[in-house]
This record gives sequence, C-alpha cells and structure tokens, in this order.
Amino acid sequence: MSKVLLTGSNNLITPNSPRKYRDEITHYKAYRLWYIGERILQKMWSPLQGVSLFKPLTTKFDLIHSFNAIPYTRNPWLITFESVLPRTRGKYGDKLASIIINRLSLENCRKIIAMSEHAKEKFLRQKANFKGINSIKDKLIVVPPNFPLKVSQAKKYLKGETLELTFVGNHFARKGGIVALRIAKKATAMKLPIKINLVSRMNYGAKVYTDCPDGNKYLKDLELINLENVSLYRNIANEKVINLLERSHFQVMCTLDDTYGFSILEGFSVGTPAITTNVCALPEFVKNNINGFVIDLELNQYKHWIHLGKRPTKYYWEILDKTYENLADRVLDSIIKIIDGSENYEQLSAGAISQARIHDSEKANIFFDNLYSELSR
Repeated sequence: MSKVLLTGSNNLITPNSPRKYRDEITHYKAYRLWYIGERILQKMWSPLQGVSLFKPLTTKFDLIHSFNAIPYTRNPWLITFESVLPRTRGKYGDKLASIIINRLSLENCRKIIAMSEHAKEKFLRQKANFKGINSIKDKLIVVPPNFPLKVSQAKKYLKGETLELTFVGNHFARKGGIVALRIAKKATAMKLPIKINLVSRMNYGAKVYTDCPDGNKYLKDLELINLENVSLYRNIANEKVINLLERSHFQVMCTLDDTYGFSILEGFSVGTPAITTNVCALPEFVKNNINGFVIDLELNQYKHWIHLGKRPTKYYWEILDKTYENLADRVLDSIIKIIDGSENYEQLSAGAISQARIHDSEKANIFFDNLYSELSR
C-alpha cells in the first residue's frame, strides 16, 4: 500500500484522483499552517500558483500527486494539469516558468497527466522548443476527470411538458449565463414551454478575463432574471445542483472559454445531455446530436475563441452582444426540435449516460490504485 500526498489546486483534486482507494492518501490541507502559508505567498505574487510545497515534509510519503502546481520536492511525484503548465501567470511569470519547467525533466517526476487531448496538444505546442521536451513526452499521458455514475436509465421528454434548461457557472457571462437569459426572453416571446434554472454566484465584468470590463453593459440582460420562466440559485450545495440537473432536460453552457467543464460530466452522470460550444476540450466529450448539441464558435490554433484578444478594444461589447444573441438563437433552434418531436431526446440522454461511463469513478479508482503503486516503487 502506497502513502500518497495530494497537493496543488483544490478544485482539481476530487475530479482527478481516486474517490475510493486502497492507498493511504493525505490531502495537503491537513498540513494547515503550511497550506495557509503557501496560499498567502501565492496571493502576494500570483506566479507562485504554479509551484507547490515550499517547505520540506516531515512525514515520509511514497508519492506526491500535485494538481496544476509543480511541487518543489525530492520525493517521487506526478502532476495533473488542466491547460497550462507551469501555471505561472502575472508579472515575471515567464521568468519563473523558465526555471521550474526543468523540474518536469527530473527523474523523480514520474508522470505528467493532461486532463484532455486539448491540454496535451497545447502543452506540446507551447513547449516545442524546450530542450528537455523529449524526456517530458515520454511521461505525458491523458487521463480525463471522473465522476460517479448515478443512473442507468435514459430520460424521456413528453411532448407538451415544460422543457427545463439548467445553467451552472459562477463566472456568469463567461460560461453562458447571458445566453441562457436571452433564451428565456425569446421563449417567452414565442410562448414556448421552456424554463431556465441558473446556478451562479453571478460573477461578471472587469475581473473575469472574457467579459466586457464595463459591467454596466450587462445590466439590461440581468433584468431578465425577473422573468417568470427564470429561477436563480445563488448558493446551493453540490448535491442539490446535481438533483437540479437530474430533473432538467438539458444543461446549457454556451461558454466563451473553458478548460474543461466539470458540471457537464456531472449532468451526464444523471442522464442530462448538454448544449455547449466547441471551445477547448468540450468537443472531446460533448458530441453533437449524440449526447447534446455543440454550437461552433470561430477558434484559433489553440481552440480558443478568436475574439478574446479584442477585450481591450472599445467595440468588444458589440462583439459579445452579437455572439450572445447568435448563440441564443442557435440553442433555441435545437430545443424547438425537441419540443416538436423531430429530435429524439431519449437518444441524447442515453448518449450522455454512455459518455458518463467512460468517466466513471469506479474505473478511475482502479486506474489510480495501479498507477500509484507503479510510480511509488
């Protein structure tokens, strides 16, 4: 039995590690003082988010599994990353990255896990000129996130019933909350039986990298929250979010940029198809007309929306406004096919469950048990 320490970005740990395990696993947050000290340093200088374990460990671990942050340790270790590695954003981040990238070539770095093919391709493209790239390639694999599969029976949509769409995302505008509100408005005008659920802390504007810096531009759309066919849930437990997804017919996440989209897999685990965009890794598991609908945006070589770089311009809101409107129209086109019966909803729900089986936690538990044993020898 291996003794494994998990460290790094907390939001990545649960979906990218075993839920049940034979190994003895310790979460770094248990080392409270070190953990707090590390987070304080990272806030003082943001590039330090790309590094973990600033202090030596008094407990002997067979293996360290880090997430997004490269550990500074002599112990054997592996790392899981979602998009960029090293994750050293901010002033002088590039300089720090050029130093710690070499740690990936060290012998005690046993494995580098990309969460998606998109992340792997982006990493290799960005590190193509790194002198140690060949040794890194040998360690690089793709392991997608995992979630417990909760249902085995596909859902049905009965003609005439209210069709529920649920949006999940704290970055409200970036992940498509504005699109969801415009769908609600259009559905009201067309007298369509559509209800929109919004699960969000409503973060938007200047602090979100995809959004218009002028938050006032969103106020007219945000008034649509008061529509009768819209319900807003600001703070609910994850279990309640999954229950909401289970009763919904679709999860709608028309995101402008997203490294993965964990909530979509949670929706799949309860048989709920997704409506999303083709950015980043999303098309790897959301298949158009199989387990949902994928709406195309124009992308660059890294599979990012081409207009993100126009954020500093005075006409960025006009681009966003047209994009939100276009996405809302195209989502409605797909939904109407479900409402009028020309599209087979049960087939889409069955496709969502089939995809969820690929990401099932039971399979991930076995995989990580074997991997940890192999790498800690």
